[in-house]
Amino acid sequence: MMKMKKNNIYVIFSILGVVVVLWQLLSSGYVLTLDMVFGPHVNLTSNARDLLNTIPTWYLLSFITSILGGWIAQKILLITIVFLMFYFPLRYFKKIFNLEDTHGAEYLVSIFYVVNPFVYERFLAGQWNVLLGYVLLVPIIAYLIQFCRDWNKNNSLKLLASIIILGMVSTHILVMVLIVISISIICNLIFLKGNRAFLKKSLLLGLGVLILSSYWIVPAILAKTTPLTIMGPEHWEVFKTTGNGLFGALGNVLSLHGFWNERGIWAERFMFPNENGWIFITSLIALFSIIITGIYSGLKDKILRRKVILIICITLLAVIFSCGVGDGIFKNINMWMFENISFWKGFRDSEKWSAIVALSYALFIGLGARQILLWIKNIKCKKIIFTLLIAVPIIYTPMMLFGLYGQIKTVNYPESWKVVNNVLKQDKNCKALFLPWQQYYELKFNDYILTGNTSRNYFDCDIVAGKNMELGSINSQGGNDLEYDLIEKVVMDNKANPDEGVEFLKQKGIKYIIYTDDYVDLDSYKYPFIGSKNLKKVITSDGVYLYRLI
Repeated sequence: MMKMKKNNIYVIFSILGVVVVLWQLLSSGYVLTLDMVFGPHVNLTSNARDLLNTIPTWYLLSFITSILGGWIAQKILLITIVFLMFYFPLRYFKKIFNLEDTHGAEYLVSIFYVVNPFVYERFLAGQWNVLLGYVLLVPIIAYLIQFCRDWNKNNSLKLLASIIILGMVSTHILVMVLIVISISIICNLIFLKGNRAFLKKSLLLGLGVLILSSYWIVPAILAKTTPLTIMGPEHWEVFKTTGNGLFGALGNVLSLHGFWNERGIWAERFMFPNENGWIFITSLIALFSIIITGIYSGLKDKILRRKVILIICITLLAVIFSCGVGDGIFKNINMWMFENISFWKGFRDSEKWSAIVALSYALFIGLGARQILLWIKNIKCKKIIFTLLIAVPIIYTPMMLFGLYGQIKTVNYPESWKVVNNVLKQDKNCKALFLPWQQYYELKFNDYILTGNTSRNYFDCDIVAGKNMELGSINSQGGNDLEYDLIEKVVMDNKANPDEGVEFLKQKGIKYIIYTDDYVDLDSYKYPFIGSKNLKKVITSDGVYLYRLI
């Protein structure tokens, strides 16, 4: 009965957390920012991309969208992510360390796990799949510890199921978790001095992961090209972890900053925790004081010592990997891994490893807060200290609250898009070229925030849209699509003959051209084919133009 009551409190706390964090983002309309691209439809082809592991997730989103609508499906997704991000630390902190009494420390773990720079930056960037993978780290770590302690069928199935679900959400977090699990199992084997039963169950666990993941692993192995084949030094340079002047990438990673786009035009629209001057420094010192206290208390406790040492080792590796090829002492180590370990190329955005660092910090903060509260015997003082402890992560990343400080608003697609779509959806064999050609551009109706191209998720038509990132030497992300490459060559040719361009597009099945003037003053492409006499302007509506090829 008491257990149920405690769980109810956790649920209520998590619901309140959802409201405080999302705030105005809970209102009707879409949340659009950088990689967060939603609309009335879910484009399975463009969203699943080259690896098929996330297909089940996209099918589920597509199903919900078809029944409830796009913005409601997105709200369900965001609420689920934030709710579980609050709830899982509350639910599993005690289990991870097998504690009898946490003295309320799990609430601090929960708050920090949500309110920190890593989550804030990834939320701003709209990387919900990374955040959902981050959410699942908590139960996976809890199930891993249970598996290492007692490798019975129930614990094995819990760990297996959580790994498979994670694989459907985030490839990067999945690889990180598999590395962490491998390290933990090896360490446990050493501690158990070669226990055959544990080794057998671990191998069966690995086999189960391979079998249940074969729906995407086999096609990836058989594919002639994969995302890894196009990634090279230019990708590592563009997506490298940002650094600060004094400590380089390491300083940013240790403070849970370093997202590669911190130095981009996108970041100029937003506030960041490390811009808060002395408030940031003071709260960072307070956080590390709690973390160090947690490590101290964990190392002092004979029961917790092995877990704490293992978490410290994994955290150090995560810090090194998160620094990537950013300026600093670990640059050469990571460069060697990029050049010599084939799958490591996928970590071009290496700062994603900070997900592990954030989890470790949260766990140590929990141990630290628990120890501090144990030291204090006076009940009134304990309440005051508890309140101050809760305030530290909030002061450290205050812009995480109230809808990211109101920096992003919910929006609805313009009426002009609806007018164009009403024409397109009457054509059952509709195929349209969407302009501007950029994969990311500043959407007028989204307050000119840099946003991924949303056309495929909005129009009832087979949309051919640009995959041109325009990041340094990285341009087209077309992959192994010859037809796309040929179309892109025509679209990007500012000196092409207009009539010949339209004729080529007709040969490729293009029947319409949709052009929005959001990017007209900044676009380096002139699209000369729009001036062809073989185009008929069908609609002109508030900066949106629809042409039919004739």
